[in-house]
Amino acid sequence: MEALRRHISVMVDTERTLMEIRNRQAARSFRNTLIIIFSLSLLTFLALVISYRLHEQELARRQRNEDQLRAYEARLKEQIRQLEASNEELERFAFVASHDLQEPLRKIQSFANLITDRYGNLFDGDSLMFMDKIVHSAERMSKLIKDLLNFSRISSHQEIFRPVALGTIIQRILDDQELRIKGLDVDVEIGELPVLDAISSQMDHLFANLISNALKFTKPDVKPLLRIQSRPVDGADYPELISGRRYFEIVVEDNGIGFDEKYLEHIFKVFQRLHGKSEFEGTGIGLAICKRVTVSHHGYITARSQPGQGTTFIVILPESQSLQDYDRSNPTETYSYSAS
Repeated sequence: MEALRRHISVMVDTERTLMEIRNRQAARSFRNTLIIIFSLSLLTFLALVISYRLHEQELARRQRNEDQLRAYEARLKEQIRQLEASNEELERFAFVASHDLQEPLRKIQSFANLITDRYGNLFDGDSLMFMDKIVHSAERMSKLIKDLLNFSRISSHQEIFRPVALGTIIQRILDDQELRIKGLDVDVEIGELPVLDAISSQMDHLFANLISNALKFTKPDVKPLLRIQSRPVDGADYPELISGRRYFEIVVEDNGIGFDEKYLEHIFKVFQRLHGKSEFEGTGIGLAICKRVTVSHHGYITARSQPGQGTTFIVILPESQSLQDYDRSNPTETYSYSAS
């Protein structure tokens, strides 16, 4: 019996010891769990604080950017408004001034012709030469004014784009130039030409000037050539155009005197000439009109040439004009008005 009590006592002591060990382990595990939970909570809180701060800074930065963009947009709109008002005023001034200048020029021409007809038999050679210079200067001034009127009308008259057959336009120009073409014995080669969304009167100005240049700058003792061809191209072929949009490249080629390509940008400016007035007639506005027409049709114009090797003008125009892709506002290209 005593042995049994001792055995039970040992078992109780052993069980008590195991319970104490388990209690200590449980207490240690509980403390560790609390520490881990607290640490995770603290880290989560810090992460939320940092995220909130970063988000707040990002929102503040975006707000500053939006405020700056709004300010830039407001300034840009104001500058555009001022530019449009200035352009409109300049075009109105050019239009009115050109009309007012035509009347005294007509009187100068009329009176000069009248004096020559009535009193020409009383003039000596020098007097007749002076009168002839007066008439020719008045005629040149009249043509210059008409060209300026055409130049200003391109942007001041916003007409609607309609399908235009370029073949019909060019054939009409060739018919108008028939006597000149036959007189120069020009070889004319016209390829298939497209139908484009365009303004017919402006297409007439564009190709009339290019054809006139080809007939004007011919080489002596060389049979002149005028070749006009076209082909479809993608806007990706030219960095100035919209990639993926269908265009037509119209080429006007001649075998005339040509020019040095270092003057390529020069020739498309108003009143810029590569040749003297005594060598070739002209006002120095024709190619500027061509550029303005091309830009107003959301296209591009350039040229390839070498002195003595002829000139090839390349006009790229879109097949269709989409109001979703284009702004019908006035062209914004800059022109140089300094005469040389």
